Amino acid sequence: MGTLEITLPLHTSVRHFPKNLRSSDMQLFAPYRYQEILPASIERLRGVEAFGRGPLRHEGRYLQESFVTPAHAEIWRRERGHLRAAAERLIQSRSVIESPTIWITDNWSCGYYHWMCDALPRLEMASQSHDLSGITLLLPYKYRKHAYMRQSLVPFGLGEIRFLKRFERVLCHNLILPSHVAVTGNHSQPIIQRMHQRFSRYLDESATAEDHAIARPFGERVYISRSMATRRRVANEEAILPVLKKHGFTVFTAEQHDWRVQVQVAANAKFLVSNHGAGLTNMLMMKPRGRVLEIRDAVQETPNCYFSLASASRLDYYYALAQRVDPNQCVHHGNVHVDPEQFDATLGEMLAD
Repeated sequence: MGTLEITLPLHTSVRHFPKNLRSSDMQLFAPYRYQEILPASIERLRGVEAFGRGPLRHEGRYLQESFVTPAHAEIWRRERGHLRAAAERLIQSRSVIESPTIWITDNWSCGYYHWMCDALPRLEMASQSHDLSGITLLLPYKYRKHAYMRQSLVPFGLGEIRFLKRFERVLCHNLILPSHVAVTGNHSQPIIQRMHQRFSRYLDESATAEDHAIARPFGERVYISRSMATRRRVANEEAILPVLKKHGFTVFTAEQHDWRVQVQVAANAKFLVSNHGAGLTNMLMMKPRGRVLEIRDAVQETPNCYFSLASASRLDYYYALAQRVDPNQCVHHGNVHVDPEQFDATLGEMLAD
């Protein structure tokens, strides 16, 4: 057993309705206006096994905090993940770490939104009661391929960042395990605001002249294009680009730029527009009272994570509904079609308020 520290109490997250909410769309947002955020805690454990891939293991059981939700843990077991993990332990090299380590990831944290809004909030919470400069962050093997992960960790001042090998097993004698700060898709406003302050300080202190030179021309009105993404693109983007230009927006394609430039562009923006996807995550960097417009699939199943994040970031949220090109595709994968005239009116409303 370990020691448990309750860090964030039970509280209710209140989301502000979209500034351009239509009565016909109320059902898309009303059920999600209030969300209970459960208490968050930090546990210190001895004798935890961390793996290059797979969940944490302690005293013969796999820890729930390695999964994004309890349902994912159950699916993993049902698909015999525990048997594969047991087989892999037979071939894994093993080492021991006596010094303090910390684990913040789950089985979804490798995606940009989930890294920034699920994993890093756990680190932010831990930083309130622990000196991170003396702690080693352990990360799974596959995380090494994302440069933004190492870059986004710089503001936290960790002692060391260690990417585990694919078939590596580390026995941690002093592991700090923060719980999830909120169920994925939801956000703790105090933690989000602390992260905003941390990243703002980082950008103020470390952004280079080259970063500023690249980011500055995109100005205060930015459209983040998903044209290079493999899913959830605006299928008729060429039809809305003239509308965006008419309203003074510049087009920013995140994949063409380093992470530091991406967050600097968002920090400079007063108006940020994109369709549902990772690019909207960087609204975290915007100054309070900025405005965000999400192009979202016109179905109730569209996740409200960015509606929630906008409120936690103290930003005004707007939306534009789009139609899925292929109704047989799920909301997480389907491309959408945007009506240029309606989009023009929504942009005008966003800029005029």
